[in-house]
Amino acid sequence: MTSSIYLFLDTNVFLQCKELEEIDWRSCDALAEFDEIHLLVSLPVMNEIDKLKSRGNDRLGRRARKANGIIRDLVLSDSPQRIVRPTEPAVTLAVAISIRPTPGFLDYETADNQILGCVDAYRSANESHDVRFLTHDTGPMATARNQGVPLVPVPDVWLLDPEPSAAERRANELEAELKRLRQTQPQFNVSFVNSAGNEQTEVTGSVLAACSLTHDEVSQLIDRLRESTSQSQTRDWLESCENLLRNLHTSIQHRSERPVVTIEVANQGVCPAEDALIEIIGHGPILLGVPLHEDSVHRELRQRPIQLPSPPKPFDMPTFRTGIDLLGPRERGTDDPNAFYYKPERPLEPVSMLALECKQWRHGIGKKRFQVEIYVDSELPAIEGRIEFRIHARNLPDPVHWFVQVSLQGRPVITADRAVDLVEQTVQQARADSASSVLDAQFGRRRR
Repeated sequence: MTSSIYLFLDTNVFLQCKELEEIDWRSCDALAEFDEIHLLVSLPVMNEIDKLKSRGNDRLGRRARKANGIIRDLVLSDSPQRIVRPTEPAVTLAVAISIRPTPGFLDYETADNQILGCVDAYRSANESHDVRFLTHDTGPMATARNQGVPLVPVPDVWLLDPEPSAAERRANELEAELKRLRQTQPQFNVSFVNSAGNEQTEVTGSVLAACSLTHDEVSQLIDRLRESTSQSQTRDWLESCENLLRNLHTSIQHRSERPVVTIEVANQGVCPAEDALIEIIGHGPILLGVPLHEDSVHRELRQRPIQLPSPPKPFDMPTFRTGIDLLGPRERGTDDPNAFYYKPERPLEPVSMLALECKQWRHGIGKKRFQVEIYVDSELPAIEGRIEFRIHARNLPDPVHWFVQVSLQGRPVITADRAVDLVEQTVQQARADSASSVLDAQFGRRRR
């Protein structure tokens, strides 16, 4: 035997729920046993929808106009009902215009009470039917329970998602506009990879751990060197010595294996990055050096034994130069707008930040690889820091950046001890040179 139920719809079923055709009627436990569900629209519901259809273009107004069109078609149709779902369960929609609220059943000043009055009247006229009230509003539910009108609460899964507020709509519009703008900008995909080419979120390994000398330590060592020679023209020599002492901690690390970080970057946007600037930044005790394989002269300079420049001999003109002078100027050569160049130039010693620039970083040409060697300014056995990769461009509103964590085991070297040894060796050499010069001068006078 076919089981049927008659449901008088509250207005909110049209305004707040999914389309009738989209509702899973079996998801409501109270309706799961029925083969046929007959939906009835009372005159009070029709009147409420009529009033709401003239609202603006918000969701409530749009839903009211759509519901009004459905009901209007039913009223004007020769068919008494509209098929919402053909089977399992069969669902139909019809209007119950002739039903009037039971006199005296409720105070009919509100539309909700009028609907409940219609439900009561229909039940009285059709005692063999299972007639109930379908609503999601708590107030009408309470009134129905109080008046003995059977009801079916609308399940929450039938409801539409809450309509965004004005602020939320504005935020969504701005987000959509931002997304549109981003689609006309460079888009970067960045990954830190290990020697096997696998992406890594942490760089591990071991490194010689040497700390830079303090300003006072360097000053004391330079004073010691100054005392070792009587020559007045020693400024260039002392400057060369000071430069080496200030970078002694990295010179020590030059001669050991260092972790290498490879950064793969692709411009996956729809346009080149204009006037692009890349910054690779070491945070914490992390310093960054240019890999030795990039410059044979640079590699040779780094691999020389660590020693201070020879002190000036008596009566000799100073001819000392710093490591930078040894290399001479580093010209770019012919500028390639699609190539990357160090800014302002390739650093000789490890630094806290490496910068490269490119006039036109082309898109859609695959990955660009950048490599840096990790140095440290620390004598700790456990070294923690991170490396930041940052991109600026003229057509990129805000810089974008990525990070990788660095966790290294340090093999401590006491830089100050090495510095004292170097200075004392140089002092002894200066004294020996001075004594030799005195003997040479005395021997020359005797010969004359």
